[in-house]
Amino acid sequence: MLGFSRHPRAVRVRPASAPSAAPTPVPSPPPREPAAVPWTHHELIALVEPFARRGRHLDMAASKRLERLLVFRTVAHAADPQLSDTLQLDTPADGVFRLTRVLARPGGLQARLVVEGPEPAALLETIDAVPAQRQFGAGPGYELALGHRLLPNAAAGYRKPAPQELILSSAEVVLDGFRLRLQMTAVKGIPADVELRADAGEPIELPQDLLAVLGGHWSRLTTRPDGWSANLRLRGSGAERSADAEGKLTAAACHLASTLAEEPSRFHPRWRAARWRAAGRRGFPLGAIVLMCIAAAAVPQLDLKDDSVLRMLVFQAPPLLLVLFFGLGEMPRIEIPPWPRRLTAPAWRRGAAPGPAGGSTS
Repeated sequence: MLGFSRHPRAVRVRPASAPSAAPTPVPSPPPREPAAVPWTHHELIALVEPFARRGRHLDMAASKRLERLLVFRTVAHAADPQLSDTLQLDTPADGVFRLTRVLARPGGLQARLVVEGPEPAALLETIDAVPAQRQFGAGPGYELALGHRLLPNAAAGYRKPAPQELILSSAEVVLDGFRLRLQMTAVKGIPADVELRADAGEPIELPQDLLAVLGGHWSRLTTRPDGWSANLRLRGSGAERSADAEGKLTAAACHLASTLAEEPSRFHPRWRAARWRAAGRRGFPLGAIVLMCIAAAAVPQLDLKDDSVLRMLVFQAPPLLLVLFFGLGEMPRIEIPPWPRRLTAPAWRRGAAPGPAGGSTS
């Protein structure tokens, strides 16, 4: 028999909630920069025409028209057929063109030259005026490639650049089993970054003062997972700074080529005095701190007059130290330098045959 429940059907009642707060406004994304407008067909023809007159034809597969990037076919350099010559034209800013020339040797050594200006035809004439020999060098046991940029005023006047107008931006040195790379910074007073890597084989241990024996402008070698790094302090700015970097890099290339061609045991006798000087430079920050602590403890024992020069120097020491600290260009290392010792490894590279006992000095 069917029946009905006497209890009414339960009804779920939602509790009264507080009035909802106003929705949090979603921040609008930052305005996107308008994408570069691709070159039209007529603009493309006008840009390529001065290059075609000089035998430089467009590489359509490598070019990116939507990104306003043109790459020209690689050709043999006119002055040196062993060099491959590649040009690339792009627009880093509105109304400004950047032309890059890449010269490559068969072994993979490359030298870049970059120039910017408003007229591609003038940039091509300017960049062709720089001889390839200016960006390459060689010596006993090493080859050198230099990457340059031309100062803006060198291209603006549409005249052939003088050698001093070339500003070094990067460099690479190829040695027997090693590669040395230098990367310049545009800021005056900031040291250049140097990397040293072994081409192949197991990691090896190099003395930390391998480059520091050349002078105080070279810092010690720091071990990295892929090699070693160091800093190179330079003087001046612009063309003077570039010439200083090229001279010191060439001296380092000669030094490394002759040192790595000999047995490691020859390094200490040949550079004994320079190694001790390098160790003294590394210990200078620690020595300065020790002297300051001794001086701070001795000052209260001194009876200094109010008009004493020494008293004035004591009170002005903190700001003077801050000026010295920020003027170094790099943070000093507080360390006890290692004792220069004779190297006992049979060769610079593991698995390599020992080098000759003699050799030329650097």
